[in-house]
Amino acid sequence: MQRAKKSIRSKVALKEMLIRDLPELLKEDPLLKDYVASLFKENFADKRTTEEEIKALLEEIKNLRIESEKRWEEHSQILKEHSKRFEEHSKRFEEQSQILKEHSKRLEEQSQILKEHSKRLEEHSQILKEHSKRLEEHSQKLEELSQGNKILMEEILALRKRQDVQIGALGARWGIKSEKTFRNAVKGLLEETFGVKVEHYETTDLEGEVFEGFPGKTVEIDLIIRDGELIVAEIKSSVSPADVLLFERKVKFFEKKEGRRVTRKIIISPMIDREAKNFCKSLGITFYTDVPDREAGL
Repeated sequence: MQRAKKSIRSKVALKEMLIRDLPELLKEDPLLKDYVASLFKENFADKRTTEEEIKALLEEIKNLRIESEKRWEEHSQILKEHSKRFEEHSKRFEEQSQILKEHSKRLEEQSQILKEHSKRLEEHSQILKEHSKRLEEHSQKLEELSQGNKILMEEILALRKRQDVQIGALGARWGIKSEKTFRNAVKGLLEETFGVKVEHYETTDLEGEVFEGFPGKTVEIDLIIRDGELIVAEIKSSVSPADVLLFERKVKFFEKKEGRRVTRKIIISPMIDREAKNFCKSLGITFYTDVPDREAGL
């Protein structure tokens, strides 16, 4: 135990002595210096090698720095471009957002207008329904009226037949055999005395416009032409309201078919009842008869 302790003390003392005296000994003894250097040569590189390695390391660090700066500059350029593009995209996005806001506003306005139009359309649909209902009612009334007109036409035809019978009485009263004979007499009188032209117009009512519901009937009227004035005359033994209506239909039919405007309408008859006279006045028809309220002549 005492020997171990003593040995340790000797090593410590030797170590302290080497630390203290070795630098001076190496300066004084070159052989010792070379010997010590050879001992550390395997574990430590020499100065020159170390400088070269440091130089190479510094060169590598320099190259890395240059490459890093180059890449940083490239990245900075790319970043600038990206920033520029991002700014442009942001600007476009802002513009698109503004356009979208305007479109949204317009869409809202259009939606409001559409709502108003829908409301008006609904109101118009309601009005249309009411009009359709009224039209249906009017159509029904018109159909009833048409049926009444058909009955009226049948009555007119019946009256026409009765008038044909009355013509004989009229001829006996005036000494004339028929209306045709009387027409011829009036025609001769007017043409020879007053210098007017008298024509007998006769055509077929193919569509049944005059005798409603009875197409194919013959329509006859007398035309008196004087100084460009066209006068339509009807000569009958007696005149009822139905005869006045029929005469008016004949005039309208003539104007439509021939494209000529009638300037005056005349009915000549010895017998015109009060209601027929009122019809004539309302329709602008001049009538001549043998009753006290006879109108002026031609």
